[in-house]
Amino acid sequence: MTLLAFSADPVGSSTGALNASKRPTVGETVMPGPGPILREIHRLRRSIHDLESASENGPRQLKAQQNKIAKDEENVKKAQEIVKQSKVHIHEKEVSIKATQAEIAKYEKQLGEISTKKEYDALRSEIAKAKAGIQKIEDAILELMIEGDDKAKLVPEAEKAVKKAKDDLVQFERDLEERLKRYAVEKTRAALDLKNVEASLPEDVKVHYHRLAGLQGEDCIAAVEGQTCTACYTDVTAQMANELLRGAWVLCKSCGRILYSAAQG
Repeated sequence: MTLLAFSADPVGSSTGALNASKRPTVGETVMPGPGPILREIHRLRRSIHDLESASENGPRQLKAQQNKIAKDEENVKKAQEIVKQSKVHIHEKEVSIKATQAEIAKYEKQLGEISTKKEYDALRSEIAKAKAGIQKIEDAILELMIEGDDKAKLVPEAEKAVKKAKDDLVQFERDLEERLKRYAVEKTRAALDLKNVEASLPEDVKVHYHRLAGLQGEDCIAAVEGQTCTACYTDVTAQMANELLRGAWVLCKSCGRILYSAAQG
C-alpha cells in the first residue's frame, strides 16, 4: 500500500494537493510539521465525540429504566387482578356447589316418594351426576386457590422491587442532570480548544484539513502505530513512517485519512 506524504508548503498544483516534503540541506533549520497539532486535534475531536455520545446515551438509559418500571408495574397489576379474579371465580363456584347440593337434597327426598324402579334408578343417576359435578367444581376451586395463593405471594416482593426501582430512578435522574451539565461544559471547553488548535495549523494545510473534516468529522484523522494506520489497518512504508515522525502532512492512500505518528511527541 502506498501513502501520500506532503509538507506544509503552499499549494502548488491544480488538484489542490500539497507539495512533496523538501529535504533539509546541511545547516538548514527544520521547521516542525503539522503532526503534533493534528495529534491534539484528533484528541479533542474524539473527546467531543465521546461527550456527545455520553449525552445521548444518558436519556436512552433513563427511558429504558422508565419502560422497565412501567412493565414491572403492569405485571404487578396483572398479578393482583389474577388474585382478585380467582376469589371471584371461587365464590361463583361455591354458590354453584350450594345450588347443586340443594338439588341433590331435593332428589334424595323424592326417592322415598317414587313407586317404580325405573323412576327410582333414573333419579339415583341424576344424583350421581350432580355429585360428580360437585367434585369437578371442587377440583377447579382447589386449582384456583393454588393459583391465587401463588400470585398473592409474589405481589409484595414485586411491589417492593418496583418501589426500589422508582427510588433508584429518582437518583439516576439527579445524577444524569448533573452529568449532562458537566458534559455540556466540557464539550464547550473542548470545542473552544479545538477551534484554537485548528487555527494554529499552517494556512496551506488548513484548507485541506477543513475539507476532510467537513466530510469525515473526527474520523478524518488517524494515528499510525508502528507502521500501521489504526483506522484501516493498512501498513505504511518505512519512508512514510519516517515522514510522520518528522510531523509531516501525510494522507493514507487506503482510507484517505490524515495521519500522525502515535510515537511522535
